Amino acid sequence: MEIPAKTTSGITPEVAERILAKDYANIVKKVTEGKPLSKTERDLIQAKAESVADDSITVAKDLTELATVLGVSRQTVHAWRKLEGAPAPAANSSHSVIEWRQFIRDQNLNPGKTTTDRQEALKARKLLAEVEQREIRTAILKGEYVSLDEVRLTWTTQVGKAIALMRAKFESELPPILSVLDAIAIQRECAAAIDEVCTTLHNGGTCTP
Repeated sequence: MEIPAKTTSGITPEVAERILAKDYANIVKKVTEGKPLSKTERDLIQAKAESVADDSITVAKDLTELATVLGVSRQTVHAWRKLEGAPAPAANSSHSVIEWRQFIRDQNLNPGKTTTDRQEALKARKLLAEVEQREIRTAILKGEYVSLDEVRLTWTTQVGKAIALMRAKFESELPPILSVLDAIAIQRECAAAIDEVCTTLHNGGTCTP
């Protein structure tokens, strides 16, 4: 009699999967209701969103990677390779993921649980995006973030003040003073004026790029 495999916690993988599925369903409900998530709950969504290989991979370096990208076992890939018209490996033993995906569609092959897993992963990514957007909105309301427009407005205001001060100094205030000074004194007065302009620029603190 075959004994079901057990995890280190003493429960079978099937039971563990059912528990995780129930937990995930509760998390989805919390997100739908607009309730905050714990770090553990957020991590679970993240893990589910990343549970399927990236579709952007177009070339697999070997059969193991090809099986991973396609979401099937190596045995399944070996069986598919025996079918007529199966994509052949390149000279360096790599495999075209694009050709294999097309072959799977053309042959109407069923990768089993992978399709469902991929759909669930895509749903998790969408759910994660909703959570992240909500977190950003909450952070903005708490004043933890400011909008780019607000940053630009504040910085433009500071620059405007600095330009106004610089014009006042060098166009009106300094000329009559500098006209009666020697070179060293002129340099000192100009340096002081420049320092004052720089101070005005930096008065905005974090608003300064």
